[in-house]
Amino acid sequence: MILSTESYTIRMRAGDLGTVDLLKEAGFTGIDYTIAKMKDWDEIVGAPGYIEYADELRKYTEDRGLRYSQSHAPYDFKYGMKMSIETPEYARIVRSMEFAAHLGAPMIVLHCVRLPGDSMEEHFEYNLKYYRSFLPYAEKYGIKIAVENLGGRAPGTEIYTQLCLGNANMFRSMMEELNSPMYCGCIDIGHANVTTGDAPGFIRSCKGYVQYLHVHDNDGTSDMHRLPAISGAGLRGFTVPWDEVLTALKEIGYDGPLDLEIYRFADCFRNEELPLALKLAATVGNAMIEKLV
Repeated sequence: MILSTESYTIRMRAGDLGTVDLLKEAGFTGIDYTIAKMKDWDEIVGAPGYIEYADELRKYTEDRGLRYSQSHAPYDFKYGMKMSIETPEYARIVRSMEFAAHLGAPMIVLHCVRLPGDSMEEHFEYNLKYYRSFLPYAEKYGIKIAVENLGGRAPGTEIYTQLCLGNANMFRSMMEELNSPMYCGCIDIGHANVTTGDAPGFIRSCKGYVQYLHVHDNDGTSDMHRLPAISGAGLRGFTVPWDEVLTALKEIGYDGPLDLEIYRFADCFRNEELPLALKLAATVGNAMIEKLV
């Protein structure tokens, strides 16, 4: 089973090649190439030689025994924009799909879009159209689109709702409607904890659509993206019941990558401390994997 982590925080400090080396040394076997929020888009994905760059980076990574297990597309596209390659924010997503495909990533996470209102039905129908609009590009580049359960904040507050596929019924229905091998399900454990308080139940309800995982911890109210406290729910105020989560994953036969999405954990450390912090994260991740295999 591949153990990966998102690269956003690390690559901003160490660059792409340094990120590969750091994660290799720490004990990871995969990388989530996080294009979302990247500050050097114009120098890399937006640059004229982006395909050659991706091909070279893939070779460097694979030569060191790692692989890109997934990628994260930008999420600058907003409700009201035209779903067309003529829209810059839309075009950036398409370019990211091509770039990630050249990295060898089998899938790219595409966040759904938050609508102004609070209608579950309107959110669902709009995002169904949104996801379907990218199918020709997924087929062209040979990369799957990963649908992730999010949690839309209530307008003007920090309170998370079940909008943006934040409950298992909506998530499962979206996957059933998309009904194509070019889409896959990515269950975010932390998001499920915030929006339902029942991450194990979310996993069981979505059996058959759990192809990827985003793994991180929180207190049940905020999307904190912290290193899982696997010694017991409630530790340091975190509430994800990891024993139950791992039991649920084993019940459904999960054997995909385990991706630690812990950028706020990594943010806590200075550059000189980052290698040790990543080794700790890999130790936690591998301990979880041992309970799944």
